[in-house]
Amino acid sequence: MNIKRYSLIAAAAVLALSMSACSSPSSNGGGGDDGARSVANVVPGALGDQSFYDDAESGIAELKDAGYTTTTLQGDANNPAQWKANLQSVSTGQYDVVVIGSSTASDTITEVAPKFPDQNYVFYDGVIDAPNVASLTYKQNEGSFLAGVLAALATTQKTDFPLAEGTKKVGLVGGMDIPVINDFAAGFRAGVEAVDPSVEVLVSYVGSFSDSAKGYDQAKAMFDQGADVVYQVAGGAGVGVLQAAADADKYAIGVDSNQNALQKGHILASMLKYVGESILQAVEDDEEGTLAYGETTSFGLANDGVGLTFDDNDGIVPQSVIDAIDGYKQKVVDGEIEVPSGF
Repeated sequence: MNIKRYSLIAAAAVLALSMSACSSPSSNGGGGDDGARSVANVVPGALGDQSFYDDAESGIAELKDAGYTTTTLQGDANNPAQWKANLQSVSTGQYDVVVIGSSTASDTITEVAPKFPDQNYVFYDGVIDAPNVASLTYKQNEGSFLAGVLAALATTQKTDFPLAEGTKKVGLVGGMDIPVINDFAAGFRAGVEAVDPSVEVLVSYVGSFSDSAKGYDQAKAMFDQGADVVYQVAGGAGVGVLQAAADADKYAIGVDSNQNALQKGHILASMLKYVGESILQAVEDDEEGTLAYGETTSFGLANDGVGLTFDDNDGIVPQSVIDAIDGYKQKVVDGEIEVPSGF
């Protein structure tokens, strides 16, 4: 199923929600009708990362705008017991759908879902084998393949990318050394190699999705080694990567949300997984009775579930390069290129 592009209104709602207390629910009151459908979003961390969780919350914000009653419970990123308590608190039938996601919360939903068999759950960014859970996955390896193509073109085409030194070095800073992040890395490497196998790819892991200072240090080390472009796949920690690119006067690629405007002139593009839109679509499908619980829906390049956005990047990527990337995308969609997975 093709998913719709989310509105800018959602972004404003996300920023407002990020100011709420991390350990308590924040009711966003839907349309106010007694019969309004209701959705709860349990975040295994806090909003305000300008990346993954904020993107997921954008889908909840759109549901609110559509008349749903919505509640979001944030938590401490290092406190799984709190995620479990939050999830259980909204699983007693007061919400039509409960949303939770990211691979870090897979143990939480796996433990809680069987205890509440009448509660419908949507789990994003992973697969849960339970009859009352609809799983949403994303082919981040395919989207990252395009990011790798872009990075390789930037480090080999100095004329088009004046901040590059032509070192034939690029990097990726991941949040944690876990399968989903390694899937990003596998796709990124494949994209780089498709353009020029001689380009070196540096990879490191922050060990956290929230430590932006460490993200900065790791990216700075890559720029110091000569990397022309660093791709961040580290959630909130990746904000430090983008800052390091600006300070080094080099390039970065953002992830999950459109981060192109965060460091003007330095963010070539952002690789979006359209998590918020997939959540919006899943909840709407639930209302229509078409959401398949106990099954997995996958979003990739073929159904526009992942991809690069060049919006708000001040036009620093020439149209000829964008066209070339679109050509690589079509080859993936047509099956001419099979992107490897990190799983």
